[in-house]
Amino acid sequence: MSTALTPGQHALLESTLKLAQQRAQAALQAQRGGSDRLAHAAALLEDDPQEHESDRELDQAREDHLLAELQAIDDALMRLKTPGYGRCVDCAAVIPFDRLQSQPQALRCVECQTAAEAPH
Repeated sequence: MSTALTPGQHALLESTLKLAQQRAQAALQAQRGGSDRLAHAAALLEDDPQEHESDRELDQAREDHLLAELQAIDDALMRLKTPGYGRCVDCAAVIPFDRLQSQPQALRCVECQTAAEAPH
């Protein structure tokens, strides 16, 4: 199986990643209400500090998730520029295009991802 993506596949994955990046950035801005992370956290603390502690924790967890998602997308966009994109980081097998199309930031083939997620 070839590791090279066709120009059309490459363009499709790049477009998918850039769209996901825009959506995650918009969600992050909406989450923060247009301010940076520190200002957003300070604004939440200015409300009732005792009453809204669980809301703040949930808000920060959502933001952390969005930041991790953005980092994974940025990393995938960088890998897409390299010849190794599309190969499993564990076993070096080619990740099928169908998997990359649905999860373009995937680092592993399905078998290795399943093993990585299994309880040890």
